[in-house]
Amino acid sequence: MENNDLKVNVTSSNGLMEFLTELGKALTASGISVVDITSILEKIAQAYDAKAEILVFPTMLLLKIGEQESAPLNAAIQKPGLLPLNQVSEIYDLIYLAEAGKISPIEGKKCLRKILSEKHKFGPLGILFGYILFSMGIGMLLQPTPEQLIVSGVLGAIVGILLIFSRGRTRFLLILPVVAALIVTSLSILGVKYGLVTGSVAMLLPALAYFLPGATLTTGMFELAYGEIISGASRVIYGTAILFLILFGVLVGIQITGISQQNFLVTNPLNALGWWAPYLGVFIFAMGMYLFMSIKNKDLPWVILILYIAFFGQQAGNHFVGGVFGAFSGSLLMTISGTIIERLDHKTPSIVSIMPAFWILVPGALGFMSLATLVSQNYFTAITDGIMVAMTIVAISLGLLIGAVITEPLKEMEII
Repeated sequence: MENNDLKVNVTSSNGLMEFLTELGKALTASGISVVDITSILEKIAQAYDAKAEILVFPTMLLLKIGEQESAPLNAAIQKPGLLPLNQVSEIYDLIYLAEAGKISPIEGKKCLRKILSEKHKFGPLGILFGYILFSMGIGMLLQPTPEQLIVSGVLGAIVGILLIFSRGRTRFLLILPVVAALIVTSLSILGVKYGLVTGSVAMLLPALAYFLPGATLTTGMFELAYGEIISGASRVIYGTAILFLILFGVLVGIQITGISQQNFLVTNPLNALGWWAPYLGVFIFAMGMYLFMSIKNKDLPWVILILYIAFFGQQAGNHFVGGVFGAFSGSLLMTISGTIIERLDHKTPSIVSIMPAFWILVPGALGFMSLATLVSQNYFTAITDGIMVAMTIVAISLGLLIGAVITEPLKEMEII
């Protein structure tokens, strides 16, 4: 017992508790599932010959080191937000060192704080131009008319300015989806009302795509499937609430401008740009993510590769089987490919290469469209779309889960 107490005291004095706590908070802010966060922290604790009991929630972390009842216990609360992907990549470089025991907890804590203090690679202008490309790339996936594509870029610029203004303003971030939806909807409808542009609610999706909680809903379903009931359920509820907040902003915008809901909420894909538009749109979207989410240069080629793998996997599944299988096949292929890439020399973390692909699979956009049809009082279509949304999210989550099972042996291998 004395030896165990000594190990606990030494571990605590060496800063392992503080290091794991701060690392857990950073990983939570990276958008990683609680399943992966728990696994990472447990592996690091084992590398330092410590026994750790870890309980992770989307906004809270509980950590105990040592096997005794009186062992140190720590708790931390994570504020909402999303880290730039260059910081996420560097955090994983630190994780690789810690899992191998090649850095002390004290040095690891200092390194982590240095990483989190880094600024966005491209600054406000990078965020602005990145979001314009992000919005236009999503717009090309919807195959709009040329004028609608221009509208996507203009509305994307407005949302980009709002995102820049909201940096560091936690309270404003909470209402940002509503504010953005209200402004984007109002401007779009005024353009339609005065004959400046033709279109429907589909014009809103590219500019608002960042707020659509497709990744949150999918991660929540993944955690539910993995047995993390509290975390999974809270993410699903949160994602659903965000959808309703966006819809509220859209409806207020419609009411302010006085256009018929039935006319504006009808969507008709036009395929006006040609068959090549979605393929080019993926690349434009990738460059937008590079600037907007501050992706490291070494990670960019692999992000682009995973985006196309997810896109072609989805397209192939759609063609040969159907939409739900397309979502599953795209998710499965991107998960397997992301893990393989992570184990290569390049060491691009799978979360960095996979995260942008969630917007290509667009479950959040499907959810928004189902709510839009509900508001237009087309209840049968709304129920049908809602079921398809649920099945799409389940399909993507299942792809993530099966992909994780298939690649589990790779995760046990040492990185080359």
